[in-house]
Amino acid sequence: MTTSKLRLLVIVYFSLVVLLRFVPHASNMAGFCALALFAGCYLNAWQGMIVGFGAVAISDMIGQWMQIPGMGFYTRETMLAVYLGTALPGVLGWLLSKMDWRFAAISGSLLSTLAFFVVTNFASWLDPLMSYPPTLAGLVQCYFAAIPFMGGTLAGTMAFSLAFFATHHWLESRAIALNCSQLAPNCSERRENKND
Repeated sequence: MTTSKLRLLVIVYFSLVVLLRFVPHASNMAGFCALALFAGCYLNAWQGMIVGFGAVAISDMIGQWMQIPGMGFYTRETMLAVYLGTALPGVLGWLLSKMDWRFAAISGSLLSTLAFFVVTNFASWLDPLMSYPPTLAGLVQCYFAAIPFMGGTLAGTMAFSLAFFATHHWLESRAIALNCSQLAPNCSERRENKND
């Protein structure tokens, strides 16, 4: 798939992730980390970080403008942690870009969820509005309190990642099949080698 077609696919995924944030869904079950992971894997780390960050920022701006409860702007430190947590999977995608797409989607989802969990809950611990004591025990308490939310993050990231990576793989294999039907008879051998 050409870079311009990949960018178009990322724009489609970006739009889908932003729009789906406004549809009722389970807590923390969003595709922001999956979007950054995919773009980082198939474009580059910076572009992955930008689309992950950008999707959250745009949906927060729309949520703020529409005055949707639970969306929009909140404490600066916590917001920055959420934006960083959704941008980091872009780097992970870049690091996994040489791996099989299934391995990249699954391991990237696990690592992205863990990174998001660590970064955002560390910021929650530092946030005075959250009332956690500024001690190691307070940090541990904060992480334990956040564990129930981690399941939704993992489920959303995994589902979106598998959908994004599988769709890309399917589109790429369809393009190869279409090109082969127009080329020499031994093209099917090249296609089989490419898919392995």
